[in-house]
Amino acid sequence: MVLDRFAKSGEEAKDTSFCSKTADWTYNTGGGYCGGTIQGITEKLDYIQGMGFDCVWITPVVHSNSYMGYDAHNLFEINPSFGTKEDLQQLSDSLHERNMCLVVDIVLNHMRSLFVNQKLNISSVVPFNDPSYYHQRDRKEGQSFEDYVKSGPPPAFDGSKDSRNLKELTEKGHARCGPENWEQTECACFPGNSGVNCPSYNAQQQVEGWFGSLGDLNHSHPFVREQLLKYVSGLVKDYHIDGFRLDTAIYIDKGFLSEVQDAAGVEILGEATVNNLTYQSFLMRGEREERVLSGLLNFPPFYQVPEAFCGYIMGGDFGDYSAQGTWKKRPNMKGLGLVMSNQQDSAYENSDLLGNFVDNHDEFARIAHYCKFDQQRIRHALTWVMFTQGIPIVYYGTEQSLSGHQTKVNNPGQDALRESMWQTGYDTTAPLYRFLAQLNKVRKSLQMGTGESDVKNYDSHSMIFTRDAKGGQKAWVFVNNMANSTAGGIRYCPGPLPGIEGQAWHNALSGASMERHLADGCFEAPDQEPKVLHLQQMEDSPLAWRL
Repeated sequence: MVLDRFAKSGEEAKDTSFCSKTADWTYNTGGGYCGGTIQGITEKLDYIQGMGFDCVWITPVVHSNSYMGYDAHNLFEINPSFGTKEDLQQLSDSLHERNMCLVVDIVLNHMRSLFVNQKLNISSVVPFNDPSYYHQRDRKEGQSFEDYVKSGPPPAFDGSKDSRNLKELTEKGHARCGPENWEQTECACFPGNSGVNCPSYNAQQQVEGWFGSLGDLNHSHPFVREQLLKYVSGLVKDYHIDGFRLDTAIYIDKGFLSEVQDAAGVEILGEATVNNLTYQSFLMRGEREERVLSGLLNFPPFYQVPEAFCGYIMGGDFGDYSAQGTWKKRPNMKGLGLVMSNQQDSAYENSDLLGNFVDNHDEFARIAHYCKFDQQRIRHALTWVMFTQGIPIVYYGTEQSLSGHQTKVNNPGQDALRESMWQTGYDTTAPLYRFLAQLNKVRKSLQMGTGESDVKNYDSHSMIFTRDAKGGQKAWVFVNNMANSTAGGIRYCPGPLPGIEGQAWHNALSGASMERHLADGCFEAPDQEPKVLHLQQMEDSPLAWRL
């Protein structure tokens, strides 16, 4: 959740008016605060736990320039806009008392912008207040550090030229890209794409390049490494953090990532905005079998989700983003099915530690917007994220149908997806709040926290996959992208074989028996809602055979 936007505390909590401020990214003065606090989250734990969630993931708590916290200027202080060290300790303690866990977002690639109001401002950055702590790739001889930053250091990555080249190659039949190619699941040159398809890729520049004027840390400097490791291990020691989400992980030297993982001693999910499954898997276990990070945010299937369930164009092929934020005539599940199938055949260290999601705070739109508020399609997408192998991640406000999105005109950028939550009243009767609670209940009752997944079949409008469940059984998950206005049943092939010796297949989401809908190796679902079928003794269910 975006800490500044989830819940206020004290007298400020009485003001429930909507807030969606933007930070200053032009002169890099930051700001954009709406008033959310750490204490506010602690006071809303009943609301979060009521949906059945086990962990709370918050954006960075460090003293930073803007409300998002990804531009720190003091790593060792809590942002006073969010609260105090005691507040963070209380949140951690309160979660642990509930047998829940705390995941905190950390940024180790960069600090805040070093160029504020058109002037170099480095002296107040703690602890990295010297130019030697930052990468200076392509700095000219005799050039001042201020002029170097002002003129613009080389970017960490820019695949636009290669993406245009990729388009020409594919049109001529000299290159292949898309969901069927597990080393380039998107038709664009992302970090990790190299060779003929993307010849300009430079892995070293990816590490040494900057994000605009954000101070890119030089991890080869002993002091930088020492202080960052101190910061990470200190968070675990002082606040008993249970896990981290590591921002911009792919722009950090992998050798240092291994050190961070060892120093943390807890699971780390690295942000890996990539479309190459081989490259992605090497971020968990490297080419030389060295351990890198324990987990990753799972972007390759996410890139397919908006089109799969709702026909929405979240990105842009070959670097052309002119259609971004629009809809295709029909949604199509094939791309998602292909990526999932390829991913289960790839050599991941631990697929249970891939974090799956349907939207987040960085992309072009929340799910309520890109699915046009179609509750049925949203339910199917949430069923997918809750039952596919890995860690399900649900963005705050999804349960209240928050619909933040970027636009083509007067685009507020990513800030548009980071709206306040308090205006919803934290309604526990909201349909998606109750549905998420139901999904979590089923996931736990079937003991599907870990375990393998197997994609059985997919086509343009549906997908079937199984998941390991309690007792060594397989649960069958059936999702589709039918619109809410459509009626009637839907045929899925294959389906489970009918139960024997007093056993029957039931829909875990309703308790109803599905036995008489299984025939000829297929499942004739009586309606178009998502289904999770599990096998149980008929006498074990009060709803046995009741349809």
